[in-house]
Amino acid sequence: MPLYDFACDGGHRFERFVPLAQFGDAQTCACGAGAWRLVSAPMVVSDCIAPRMGADGRLHDSLASYRHSLTPEGNKKGERYFELGHNEELPSKTYDYDQKQRRDDIRAAMADVRNGNVPQPVFLED
Repeated sequence: MPLYDFACDGGHRFERFVPLAQFGDAQTCACGAGAWRLVSAPMVVSDCIAPRMGADGRLHDSLASYRHSLTPEGNKKGERYFELGHNEELPSKTYDYDQKQRRDDIRAAMADVRNGNVPQPVFLED
């Protein structure tokens, strides 16, 4: 069912799904005024993306094939990769350290830096 843009005499603009069988029927706005159909560009959704390297080591130019390479079935390692900014959430990490001890260690390190007790850099010999 197509989505059409309409405008009424009261200055309201709205969108409405209209079956093709009712294409010629008069439309009214929520305010009760008569409405006419506006000319607008159709929405086009494309699956094409700029080529990017997938987890399977191949270049992908469609979003569907790229996202398939992130699944265990789509790459050689059989691992699950996550795309940042996508609807999926990253798995939560649990930390096995004592937060109080870690805070005390950070405070002690900051005090060492303030007192000039900075460890000397270690250079590896060839």
